[in-house]
Amino acid sequence: MYFDLSVTIDRPPEDVFGFLAYKDRYPQKPGSPVRVLEKLTPGVPGVDTRYREVIRMFPLVSREILSRVTRYEPPRFLEEDFVGPGPMRGHLAYEFSASHGGTLLVQRETLEVVGPWGLFASVVERMLDRQLRDRLEGLKSVLESGWVIDTEV
Repeated sequence: MYFDLSVTIDRPPEDVFGFLAYKDRYPQKPGSPVRVLEKLTPGVPGVDTRYREVIRMFPLVSREILSRVTRYEPPRFLEEDFVGPGPMRGHLAYEFSASHGGTLLVQRETLEVVGPWGLFASVVERMLDRQLRDRLEGLKSVLESGWVIDTEV
């Protein structure tokens, strides 16, 4: 599966990059499918920083996703590889560029579902497409509301 999405956010690229680079610092809203989001690697984010997320996939079903930053070039590029739940793995790439006083954020994501789970790929693709679009709009809303990025370690 391949997703190529974008959103324009009324904040400078440095702010949008910082928000995603320090994604573990943003408190999740009640009802969020993200149950846990923690940085496993000490220090400031960079290449090889690792994260652990626990995501609600379906009612009463949560799964773990482990990710590792593979490209870290502030404020232009941020990429990571991820694995889980089950036999899923993928790559997430963000590109940040100045646009009309704000930031054009482009998200490209590749997801591979292997083994018997491949039978459900079309269902997963439809669900994930909507979730990814909603997540980008949520990011836009949070950042444009004046969220201050805490980058202190």
